Amino acid sequence: MKKNKVIKIVLLLIVCISFMNCVEDADFTVPESLGNEENEAVSKILDSISAGTLQLKTIKQLKELYIIGGDPLEIVSDIVVKGYVVSSDKSGNFYKEFYMQDAPENPTAGIKVALNLSNSYNKFNIGREIYIRLKGLYVGETNSGDGNITIGGKISATDLTEIENVTSNQIPNHIYRTETTEEIVPKLISFGGINASHIGTFITLENVFFDAKLAGKSYVDPIEDFDTQRKIQTCLGLGYDELLVETSSFSRFSNETLPEKAGTIKAIVSKDFGGDLIVLSLNDSDDVYMNDERCTPLPIEEYSTILLAENFDAESGDIDVLDWINFREEGTKSWRSYTDTYSQSKAARVNSISSGDESTISWLITAGVNLDNTSQEFLSFETSNSFGNGSALQALISTDFDGNENNINTATWAVLPAKIVSNGENYKSWVHSTYLDLSNYSGTAFIAFKYTGNGNVNFDGTYELDNVRIQAKE
Repeated sequence: MKKNKVIKIVLLLIVCISFMNCVEDADFTVPESLGNEENEAVSKILDSISAGTLQLKTIKQLKELYIIGGDPLEIVSDIVVKGYVVSSDKSGNFYKEFYMQDAPENPTAGIKVALNLSNSYNKFNIGREIYIRLKGLYVGETNSGDGNITIGGKISATDLTEIENVTSNQIPNHIYRTETTEEIVPKLISFGGINASHIGTFITLENVFFDAKLAGKSYVDPIEDFDTQRKIQTCLGLGYDELLVETSSFSRFSNETLPEKAGTIKAIVSKDFGGDLIVLSLNDSDDVYMNDERCTPLPIEEYSTILLAENFDAESGDIDVLDWINFREEGTKSWRSYTDTYSQSKAARVNSISSGDESTISWLITAGVNLDNTSQEFLSFETSNSFGNGSALQALISTDFDGNENNINTATWAVLPAKIVSNGENYKSWVHSTYLDLSNYSGTAFIAFKYTGNGNVNFDGTYELDNVRIQAKE
């Protein structure tokens, strides 16, 4: 009898120790099926959407309800948003948050969800289909003006322009899992084409490498208490382009050595704490595959034929370059000459601040450029701003535009993957577009710089443009 008691006690101790180890590792098995209560809640949401008593909004539509830098928006309507989880806090690089996007593959928008839950990957695992009932929650920013639109649970007690986590008591009544877990396919993005529209989505970049100056260093600088930003690069035409990978000092891979070769990286697009820069955040270092040789840019000296060059130094007032078009589609604001006191040179400038216009759309279009007499062409330009908030700037190309401003909107315009200054960039800085390869285009091409903005007095909405150049190889 005593022997049996001892065996039972030993078995009980083994079970307890095993359970404690599981808790310490926080590595529970993700359930394939959910409890009846949660399944019933999801069924009620789906039935209510079908009946029209709940309105399903896309992530993009939800984000459009909030103006970056504005006061938090309390959701008072019966609306629901659906998404698929793309981040994981398993490695410690995310903390009390997850990102979700609107589709498992080729997403159009993503958003951050701030919640008071550690080790959320056990419940909200990558690929998990999520419905969030938004009434009573907030949309805003956890750090006002950072441009990272977030779903939160309440307004911050210390800053009324910021929101805080969905509380542990709110989570069961607002965030619902389905039984579906999809495979998340990272969206292949051109390096220079990453912009604010990709924030919150899971992407992949090819032919990238960490800055050679970082050889032998780890993901996190050991002197940093919180985050470390490491530069990654790629070859784009006649030069390099760069982005930042941001890693938490609390991540499990913080001390791993950075790879020295080139390859691919999969990451969530996000913003740094101040919202000044777009950064990439890893779920884990396993999403970095770099075993290839580094590239080198094309020799710039072989591209000496100049097809277009404009620095606006001869301009004053409204931009009026020979054979260029300065066209107001909506509003009263045109592209105008601007003198940069720091660089002591002129540039083209557009904004919508205090215009009183509900909408501003202003085009600056180059003269037509013949691409048939050269073998390869590269476009480059520089942009700056004095806060671009509440506005956007795009670089476009058309080969079927006839040069008549009345036909601008009937022409076909393709968005070029240019790097354009981000909101919050130091106003003294000029950002190079990278070299944009135009060799896939033929005939006469027009390059357009399209500005959209509004007259909201709280937003500057200002962009500057300079040194537009197309250089080619015979």
